[in-house]
Amino acid sequence: MVARRRLVCAGGLALALLLAPTPLPAPAGLPPPAAANSQPVLRGARGQYVASVLVPVSLGRAWSVVTGYEALAGQLPDIKESRVVRRSGPRLELAQTYQAPYTFGLKIRALLDVVEASPRQISYSLIQGERLRALRGSWTLTPTAGGVLVTHRIQMDAEVPAILRRSHEELFEANLRQTMLAVRRLMTAN
Repeated sequence: MVARRRLVCAGGLALALLLAPTPLPAPAGLPPPAAANSQPVLRGARGQYVASVLVPVSLGRAWSVVTGYEALAGQLPDIKESRVVRRSGPRLELAQTYQAPYTFGLKIRALLDVVEASPRQISYSLIQGERLRALRGSWTLTPTAGGVLVTHRIQMDAEVPAILRRSHEELFEANLRQTMLAVRRLMTAN
């Protein structure tokens, strides 16, 4: 159990910053995220997830953290490298390398098309990537009385053998939870 817990701790904003030009709908039949809860809430299954956490910070602070793409490398459980390749206004290309338990220790490289709608949303979609059939999502920042509700929607279809798919999904879900905790920690750090 301890070994698995260590494996699960390595995980995700790399995917979090792989953003899609249009927001993804929440998976059907699921309740809305718990806005007042400071612990991450994760909904979804089989490659389609919505993760959220309430962070007691200003919208400006939250925005500066989620758009600090290169600074997120090594700070999020699965992002090992993150580099802005090109920027033109609110659109940029972001190269990232992920390595986490859900990648089974492999380094996965991806090039993302990212669109910023300052200061509330970042959408991303996969341009090209290793071992990824599809990847898209968004980060949304919603001001609330208690701070900012940070929501990450993600759709991912990885090239994983059927026999390993359930393990991959469980590890990815754990990574998303760890990512949201890391994002909250980064936003509230001085």
